Amino acid sequence: MNEAIVATTDGLIRPLYEGPLDIVGDVHGEIDALHDLLARLGYYRDGGHAAGRRLIFVGDLCDRGPDSAAVIDLVRSLVTAGRAQCVVGNHELNLLRGERKHGNHWFYRDDDAEHLQRFGPCVMATRGQQEAFLDFFASLPLALERSDLRVVHAAWHEPSVERCRDASGDVLAAYRHFEAALSRSEEGARLKAAHDAQRVQQQGVLRSIDTPPLLADIAAYEAYYQTGNPVRVLTSGLEQATRAVFHAGGRWRFVERVPWWRDYDAPQTVVFGHYWRWWHPASHASYNKGEPNLFIDTAACGWHNNAWGREFACCVDYSVGARFKERQEGRAGGFHGRLAALARARDRLRPRPAFDLSHRRTCHRSRSRLRHPRITRLLPKLIIRGRLPRRVV
Repeated sequence: MNEAIVATTDGLIRPLYEGPLDIVGDVHGEIDALHDLLARLGYYRDGGHAAGRRLIFVGDLCDRGPDSAAVIDLVRSLVTAGRAQCVVGNHELNLLRGERKHGNHWFYRDDDAEHLQRFGPCVMATRGQQEAFLDFFASLPLALERSDLRVVHAAWHEPSVERCRDASGDVLAAYRHFEAALSRSEEGARLKAAHDAQRVQQQGVLRSIDTPPLLADIAAYEAYYQTGNPVRVLTSGLEQATRAVFHAGGRWRFVERVPWWRDYDAPQTVVFGHYWRWWHPASHASYNKGEPNLFIDTAACGWHNNAWGREFACCVDYSVGARFKERQEGRAGGFHGRLAALARARDRLRPRPAFDLSHRRTCHRSRSRLRHPRITRLLPKLIIRGRLPRRVV
């Protein structure tokens, strides 16, 4: 990575704002939580901030929550005004691709009893909003970078980033280009044929409520297409054949997410979302989507160690997208799923750059210099602010 990053509004990998930032995790249509978080971070209604701070959104603005349209309208207005930047998440990519997925019925105006029972009341997009939102998503980058900091929705995988850096067109054009190349490849055709044959042979197993064995041909095909398309990698991560088959999103899963940050060793800090982290780790068992917990060895607001014990990465998705499940239980507040922001306290590149972890509770500054960011529970309404350890290069 060159020290100087040329400013541009084009391309899929774009320059990140300089100066102090607040990096907001996956919002998933939770407009009230977003308004509350921005107020607690000190932002005015127009997105301005007395200290000149600016907002960065890691994607997945929409789906599952009660008002995705309001979230997108707000973020779009902030981006247009130059007060925020946003990257594409897998949920925005699904809408660009015209894919009907878990929780995006609001966009397609599927206001039926089944969706109402599953997700609760939500605001449907208007016809005008549908077109405007797709235009907005198509205008967004896949990742943002500056000399000391990187932001991506799901995975900063250097080979995939470089392929996207060289791609032409918008996100959807790049996705289609890479997908077509995979389909044309000899390996892709071979894996698809084996996948299709196994799905036909095992259709009874796939429909069963009993956990099936690992179906290797299906797993190989899914991992190949996920990892081979760099747009998929940046928006939904790397995947591999799972160690234990699990059920998520209405079907059996034969691949699992890879904790790529364990192999990440670049000097730039990387902040991302996507992976459903929990403030209280025990909540994972009750509200997860069926996937393994990738953060079982990480403190509630700790940074993630790579294989060499260095802390260069932080996930800011604290599972606010699970609130629809909590509402099904009758919960109206005190949610386990939270909306989080990671706040860069001052513009310094290396010597102990300071970050805050902010969620839906009131902030309190810790005066101690912590070697490792961690939580110290003082009162019911506190957030503790820690410091990122000194860089080890």
